[in-house]
Amino acid sequence: MPLKVTLFGEYAVVFGKPAIASTLPTHIIMKINKYKDKDLIHVNLSSISIPLLSVSIDKESLKPARVLVSEPEVERLLQYIVKAIHLCENELKPGTLLGFDIEIQSPVPPGVGLGTSAAVSVGSVAACLATYIGDKYVDKNLIAKIAWKTEQIVQGAASPMDTYTITFGGLRYIEPSIPKAEPLSVPQKLPLLIGYTLKRFTTAELIGYVKKKLSMLPTVVNKVIDAIGTIVEKARQSILSGDIQSLGMLMNINHGLLDSLGVVSSDHHIIVNALRSIGALGAKTSGAGGGGAFIALAKDEAELSVLSKVLEALGARIVAFELGSSGIEVSQI
Repeated sequence: MPLKVTLFGEYAVVFGKPAIASTLPTHIIMKINKYKDKDLIHVNLSSISIPLLSVSIDKESLKPARVLVSEPEVERLLQYIVKAIHLCENELKPGTLLGFDIEIQSPVPPGVGLGTSAAVSVGSVAACLATYIGDKYVDKNLIAKIAWKTEQIVQGAASPMDTYTITFGGLRYIEPSIPKAEPLSVPQKLPLLIGYTLKRFTTAELIGYVKKKLSMLPTVVNKVIDAIGTIVEKARQSILSGDIQSLGMLMNINHGLLDSLGVVSSDHHIIVNALRSIGALGAKTSGAGGGGAFIALAKDEAELSVLSKVLEALGARIVAFELGSSGIEVSQI
């Protein structure tokens, strides 16, 4: 499954406004087999960077006696897998339930705003369908539908943006009320850079924070949400016409609106301002915020290397220099 990045429309999409997102040429790989015990889902996360809370070590053997992982995003990652398979089985209503042996390989840690949870949800649903129905069974509409429901249950609230973008692939205009993921045709390659920093809050916590602001100041916050929705429509026009100057300006304004909601971290303030100061046309937080993913638009391909060096000096990690085109793929090993 490809990872994804949100170009425009964070938070507004949760409240029914459109958004623009794209897959990346960076993938999570899920290997799923039937497990010997039908009552168990066995998950191997050895290929994912997982922060440890504590380790107890046996003094004689010097081997770990107890390892405690309390990272909320890791715990939630397991919830996505279990809930996705449960919903898939409810959809199919199989006569005999199966156990699953799952291995996940990810180039980025969970919870950095690049769609890891959605990718795992999409992958779990697709693998469940393929296991029960056929080795290469891929009904993308059904996969996206069940994966979206998975995210709604685990997070408490979720738009269809991540799951539909990852399922169908490419650059997409998301209309959450339908839901619909319309492909956008780009007349030229966009000189983009996508990276991330560590995230301090979960997506669910950040959405809850914005909802609390909305309940306290509904008139003000609704105007911010409406403004983000307007930016999405303008950005769609700029993408289709190839106007990267206006696209960069819209990125900067979108970032400012996210800042007004209180979801832009201090390290993203530094990163975004640094990128703009050395010539980026636009730069913004991407996703739920609180750190995590960001995106920058350069003047041309040559400037991307300059931007990347600055980002590495600031401690950020770079994921991609372009958008992706593919969605989920199912293959038999």
